[in-house]
Parts: sequence; structure tokens; C-alpha cells
Amino acid sequence: MSGDMTAASPGWIRPGDVMRVRKMKAKRRALQARMVTSASPLQILTPTLTSINSNEQDTKRRNPFRCSPNKRTKLQDDCDLEATSDASLFQLLNPSTIPSTDTRAPYSFSNIISKQLNSQDTNEDDNASKEIWTDKLIVDWSLKSKVRFRSSKPLPWKHNFKTSEEASGTTGFVRCLSSVSDANEDRTLDTSANAKFFQCCLVWQYPSLPWLQLFPRDNVKLTSHTGLFGTDSKLAESLQAEWSESLRSLHQLLRVRQCPYFYVCGPTFTCLFRAAGVAGISQAHALITPTTHGFRDAMKQEDIEFEMPLHNTGSPRTNSTHDETMNNKQRSREAKDVVDDDEEEEEEEEEGEEATSWLEKMGVETSQFPNLNPNRIKVEHEKFRLVDRTSSSLVYVEGVETQGLINFLLNSKSCTSNTGPLAGVPPTLLSPVAFQGGALVSLKVKGNTIQQEGKVQHSMELSGPILPHTPHQLISLLSPTAETFTASLNPIQSTLPFSLHRHQEASSVPQAFAEEGLVDCGLDAATRHLVCRPPYPVNDTELPPSYREVTHTSGKFTWTDRVQ
Repeated sequence: MSGDMTAASPGWIRPGDVMRVRKMKAKRRALQARMVTSASPLQILTPTLTSINSNEQDTKRRNPFRCSPNKRTKLQDDCDLEATSDASLFQLLNPSTIPSTDTRAPYSFSNIISKQLNSQDTNEDDNASKEIWTDKLIVDWSLKSKVRFRSSKPLPWKHNFKTSEEASGTTGFVRCLSSVSDANEDRTLDTSANAKFFQCCLVWQYPSLPWLQLFPRDNVKLTSHTGLFGTDSKLAESLQAEWSESLRSLHQLLRVRQCPYFYVCGPTFTCLFRAAGVAGISQAHALITPTTHGFRDAMKQEDIEFEMPLHNTGSPRTNSTHDETMNNKQRSREAKDVVDDDEEEEEEEEEGEEATSWLEKMGVETSQFPNLNPNRIKVEHEKFRLVDRTSSSLVYVEGVETQGLINFLLNSKSCTSNTGPLAGVPPTLLSPVAFQGGALVSLKVKGNTIQQEGKVQHSMELSGPILPHTPHQLISLLSPTAETFTASLNPIQSTLPFSLHRHQEASSVPQAFAEEGLVDCGLDAATRHLVCRPPYPVNDTELPPSYREVTHTSGKFTWTDRVQ
């Protein structure tokens, strides 16, 4: 009989279920009592708590055997209680939060954690997409060995030049003519895009020996074989005499401001000479990097006054980058110089010890002569070793001292190597204008089409001595036809400190006056404006002072000193 009643009454509630419902109501009352003291934060929970209050107002005892049509299942009650508890605790911790429109429980901890993760991803994306764009591309004074332009649209240049294009480009470069034809002049020069492109691919160089690698000299292959000029003294003396005349010719052009700048690329150093007004400096000046303690001592012996502006203000990041990128070949090439410096230091220490012992025998206290202290000499040498061959070893020479530097380079033995394939070969001279003995050298041009991520990319690559103004001229030619493109440059690591130098009086010269004085230097007006512009202050922009990747979009530039 009882079994039949149970089967006929499926809606009856067991006594255990009744006790469970009472316990759940007790928990809800206790939670509501805790939340009464903070009524304002809980206003947002009114819809949820209203249903609870309405149930609590019904104090009439219900018939346990009565089947309610709104009866909740055990699973639904547990979910509602969890959602109410999460919402209440979250409101107590963060009263000002606005409810979410998520379909899940708005204040459940799973929803909160997911929102925090989404906000972190958004912040990271914003930081990654943050880029600085400028109207002008700065002048990077470091030498480059290669530049490659890439664009999704075809470039207006071709690596095969017609007769008229090559002839007009050569004429325009040699005569320092503007690539833009003047309406008042009746010229027959080819003004096509390829002719202008060829004009930007030329540079003056001395010496020009096709069978030798004269640029760059940082990665010259070290061999036991001695070159032709190292074995024949007459050839070496003749080449050195011609080189001396070429260097004097360049310096004279620089003094009268008919040459904006030129480079002297030696076996272990590079020297940059700049005319007055360039980089906002009122006098002609020169920068040398990297240098050694022995090289600087030799300059002091010639009474050449110089400064080391990066010795105390050099960028640690740049110094470490330069040290890391110095290859093993360059280190081995400089090993001989290190040995020579060590021998000089040992001689100085021995002389100091002999002088100290002689004074002690004479009864004179050596404390009166601190310069003769051997320990002090060792400390000084260790200090200079940390500076040598780094960015901090940059030397700055200004004014009339540049003439003394020219004489020093003409007579210094450190300018010419005695061993290897370049033995007896003087430093390479590079200039944007013609000079006595200079040879007209063309950059190597190679164009192709590549597939990148399923898209066609058109590229044009130039290799050879890329002077600082060359990328600007190429960009000015490319920007009217290609709205968006990227330029990748390969700098000479030892010349990167040139871009770090900022003279303390760089803004003292009016830029208009400087540009007017360099009107016959061979550069067009737009390029002169950039060359005469002082470098950005250190804290003026977050963009680096040198670049490897340059991006152009709609007349704006951004760049980085790392390869993308």
C-alpha cells in the first residue's frame, strides 16, 4: 500500500529536502544582515535581493506536503546562492564597479579574471602599437655599406640604365647640378626617375684599386699574404704621395666650405671631417673613432688639443652593442696594437721603478713625486683600457686644431698597415664632391621581386660606401611615387659613435646662415637643410640617433636601430 502511494505521489517533498531548503534560507538571511550596513554599494543588486526579501516576508509556514509550481531544483538553488554570494562579496570589495553585460553572472570570479586578462592584453597591444612619427628623417653620420628599399608597389627605378640615363646622371653629379630641371634654363639632360636615381649612386673615392677591398675595412680578410704595395717600397711611396695630395685637396675644399664633409677610413679608425656650419657647429671640426691610449698620446705629442665628449656621457647600451658586434677578425687585427701598448706600458713602469729607486738612494722621499708611483701608473693604464676601442674613445677636434690633425694623419704610421693584403695602402678617402686624385665610383645596384607572407614585395638594393646624405636623396625621389615603403640599412659598427656626438654649442649658429655659407658645397637646398640641422637633444625624442630600419608612410618617418 505504501509503495503504491509513493508511486502515485511523485510531487511530494521528503523531510530531508525540507531541512536543506531551511538551511539555505538561513544562509541568505545571514548574508543579508551583513549587507544591511552597506546599503549604497548594494543598490546595484536590488533585482537579485528583491526576490530574496519577498520570500523572507512570507513568514507563514508552508505545508511540507504541498507541491509548489515554482519549486526549484537543487542545482538551480546552488547556482543562485553562488551567484548571490559572489556578487555581494565583489560589491563589498569594489563598490564603484559597473555591472557587466556579459551573459554569465556579472560578478562571478571567473568573469572578473577574464576581464583582467583582456585588459592586460589590450594594454600590451597599445604599447606594442605605439610608434613615434616625425616629418623629417635625421642625418645619421655613421657610414653604411648597404641599403635596401622595399615596397608593395613597383619602384620607379631599374638596375639597368640606358645610355641617356647614365650620361645625364654622371653629368649632374660631377657638375653638382640639381636633378630638377630649371624652367629658365634650356638643358638637354635626362630628368627621368632612373637618371636621378643613377646620380644618387655615385661617390668620389681615393685610392681606387678594384682588386682590393678598400671599403669597409672592418671585415678585411686577414691573410699571411702581403699585398703588392707592401712588398714594393717604390709603389707604396708613390701611392702615399698621391694620397697626401688628395687629403690636402679635400681639407682645402672643406675650409672654404665647398665640401660639406669627408671621411678618412684607416685600418683601425675612421675620421670624419665636417665644414663649419654642418650639424650646427660654427667651426670646422673632426671626429675620430675608435681610438686607443697610444693613438691619443701620439696626438698629444703633436700638440693637438682634443676632447672626449662621450667618455663620461656615452650611452652604456651603445657601448655594449658596439663591443658585442665587434667580430673576431677585427679583434685579431687589433691584437698587435694591444701587444705594442702593453710593451709601452711595461717600459713606462720600468722607467718609473728605476726613477723611484734612484731617488731613494739619493735620500729623497718618493711621496713628493706621486707621478713616479708604479701603482698609479698601473691604475691609469687599466682605466684607459676600459675606454679604448669603445664608443667612449671618440675624439673631437675643432677649429685650427684640424690642420694639426691633417699633418698628423699624413705622417702617422698608424694610418697604414704593414701586413696583410692592404699593407702599404693609405686610408680610403670618401667625399660627396670632386677632389684632386679622386676617382668616380658607382654603387652596385640590384633589383628583384620577392614573396613575403603571400604578398609580392619589390626591392632595390645598393651596396658600397653609402654617405649620410645619400638615403635622404633616395627617399626624396621615391616618396612621390611610393606612399609607403621601408629602407633597411647596414651600418659600419665602428662609425656608430659619430651619430651619438652632440656639441654643447650646436644651436649657436643660425641655420639659415650656415646653409647660405654652404651653397657651393655640391648638395641641393633640401639636403643642406638637413645636414646643417643640429642633432636632436638626448631627451628630445625617443627615437634612436642612428637607424637600421626606416619606415615611410604618407610623408611621415619612424625608425629603429634594430633589424625588424
